[in-house]
Amino acid sequence: MTHILSQLTHLPPLGVYAFVLLWLAGESVGLPLPDEAILLTLGFLAHRGTVSLVPLILCATVGSAIGATVSYQIGYALGRPVVIRLASKVGVSAQRLDEAASWVRKRGGIGVFLTRVVPFARNVASYAAGIAAIPPRVFYPAMLLGALVWCATVTSVGDALGANYRNILHLGFKGLLIGLGLVVVAILGWIAWRSIRRRRG
Repeated sequence: MTHILSQLTHLPPLGVYAFVLLWLAGESVGLPLPDEAILLTLGFLAHRGTVSLVPLILCATVGSAIGATVSYQIGYALGRPVVIRLASKVGVSAQRLDEAASWVRKRGGIGVFLTRVVPFARNVASYAAGIAAIPPRVFYPAMLLGALVWCATVTSVGDALGANYRNILHLGFKGLLIGLGLVVVAILGWIAWRSIRRRRG
């Protein structure tokens, strides 16, 4: 992983954009690829001027959306048995997948959104949404918003940390990102709750 992070600093801008798109697509389709360190490093490259932050965020979001779409369509069209076989090849148990599907089914679009911004669930979340038969009109907007929020948050943190990002990587960056993600989720959850209350009122 350290070697990959080091090599990223030597890629030209187009190479960086292509890399993040493919990496995020692979991670979202279920491959065991950590994206937090990658996005932090790319945010640092934006701080350094190697790449531009906005195109970087867009490429990361598109990659994440592509992977999530493939996963969702497999789960939605082919069903649980096929997904269970695929998941077992990357070390994901049937129990974990069933728990994720049940969780998303109960929460609908909000659940889909949350699974895109919480680090632990993204590689199985879209399969679970497909198995849970979340309608496309619900899944796609929530998935896209969640992917955008996550990619923008983490790359912006890398950009803001600047030259200190390497220290953060070694001092528990995941805890920092989880904390930031939870803050974002809490704010958006509060907005959604207020909106629901107004409609009911």
